[in-house]
Amino acid sequence: MYLKRIALAVLMLLIFTGISSAADEFQYEEIWVHQGVFDLADGDRASAEKYTVKVHEINKEDEGYSATLLLYIDGEFRKSFFADDSLNNEYFHEKDLEVKTLSIGPATVTLELYLHEYELVWIPSESQRLAVEETVETDNAVIKLLNISDGVATLEVTTNDKTRVDEYEINDYKKYSNEIMARVTFIDMDDQEINLQVYHPGKPEFKVQINDLEEEYSPNHPASFEIYLKNTGTIPARGITITTSASNGQIEPESYDLAMLDTLKIHRIPISLTLPETPVEENINIDVSVDGYDYRGNNYQNTTTAHTTVQPYISIEKTIDTHLMEDEDRTRRRIIVDMVVCNNASIGQEVTIHDPLPLAFKPLVIDSTDWTMFLGAGRSETIQYKAMPMVAGTYNLGPAVASWYSQGETYSVLSDGAAVTIDVEGALLEIEKEASLSDILTGEEVDVTVTITNSGTVDVEASLAEKIPEGFRFASGENTWEGTLEVGEKKQLSYTMLAQEEVILDLPPAIVSYTDEDGLERE
Repeated sequence: MYLKRIALAVLMLLIFTGISSAADEFQYEEIWVHQGVFDLADGDRASAEKYTVKVHEINKEDEGYSATLLLYIDGEFRKSFFADDSLNNEYFHEKDLEVKTLSIGPATVTLELYLHEYELVWIPSESQRLAVEETVETDNAVIKLLNISDGVATLEVTTNDKTRVDEYEINDYKKYSNEIMARVTFIDMDDQEINLQVYHPGKPEFKVQINDLEEEYSPNHPASFEIYLKNTGTIPARGITITTSASNGQIEPESYDLAMLDTLKIHRIPISLTLPETPVEENINIDVSVDGYDYRGNNYQNTTTAHTTVQPYISIEKTIDTHLMEDEDRTRRRIIVDMVVCNNASIGQEVTIHDPLPLAFKPLVIDSTDWTMFLGAGRSETIQYKAMPMVAGTYNLGPAVASWYSQGETYSVLSDGAAVTIDVEGALLEIEKEASLSDILTGEEVDVTVTITNSGTVDVEASLAEKIPEGFRFASGENTWEGTLEVGEKKQLSYTMLAQEEVILDLPPAIVSYTDEDGLERE
């Protein structure tokens, strides 16, 4: 008795397992999978896996054209068959290959190939609870639950203006077109409700990305990137073509074919990019398009775009080393400038380099910061020089400029980086002096203003004693001063002179005496 119960339990388990398995199997169907459309002339071939169809000859008939086609399997000839674009436009081989003739012209036969497969077709949408007299609308059908009686649900399904009424027991399913299938997964007799599952044919979907493309490249330097392709849909994609193009430069490969990409599978394609030689910076657009089909021949596409920049074929890099500016010995303070000039063109170029220095900096050993040199194709040259600051203050050192002449045009590029602000420690006084009149008559008064600004980096003890020019005498105001000027501080003096004769005023310079950072008296 015990053994019989075990056997019965096993039998029931198998039955339930079989029901569950059958419930999944109906989503699979024997289908004809589209392999592509082919335009073939005499002697041309079209292939789908192990099958090859070859055009043997095209014949003119009383009405239109016909063709004799040859069938090869694994490269071996098997048979020939006749085709036209009317009654004999479909040929089947052992229920595994379908050759459909779309059109025949005087020189071309257009064929469409299909292979027979057993594959997942129907994909479920979200299950819905449906009561008697309630309606569910999908993209291409209206489903209404009419009634429930004796464990049977009656559904009214309208598709393409056609209505059918069908009875369902639990786990029954029915197709209403190539676009929709319905299944009842549960019947609630008490609440007069059902669980309705609607299925639609699956679709492939392409996700495409451009990976590993750098933001910028130098001409004639290797460039490459990767195309990332993923099928994020619910069924395989077939007959896929990936096309790549660049707004300038050469792409390899421009086109890539992929027979199939299964659901959630990823395919990566390495691409090489040959960039143009350009005297000016140029933006390059990379476009990738993906084109493929589902098993019925429906077309699916996606595109993506990325951008990179090609730098001019002449480049200059500049670095400024300022560590010696901190030396305790002020006579040793200086900057060290390094520049590397490159010619990435396929021919030599004569290049002029100009590196502007603030007037307060004196180049050492060299007379100027201008150079002219010839750079061979793919060659580079290094320039190094030193410069010493002569006057305290804050100075901005900008980029260097490389210029060259090519095909009737003059081009120039600035160096990368090297924008540096340098504080030169020390005393620096700036003096401005102005008068209210220049042509003066006897007895007229002239107002004189002197402004002293401490533009250095240290406080300064300074003094000023203004000399009164000949033909004038001091009248009023302040023409002498002595004191401390802090960094950034200004001191303004104003005084009035009386003209003792008619003159054209020529103001003598204001002379300020001060003690510098080394304790030396300066003017």
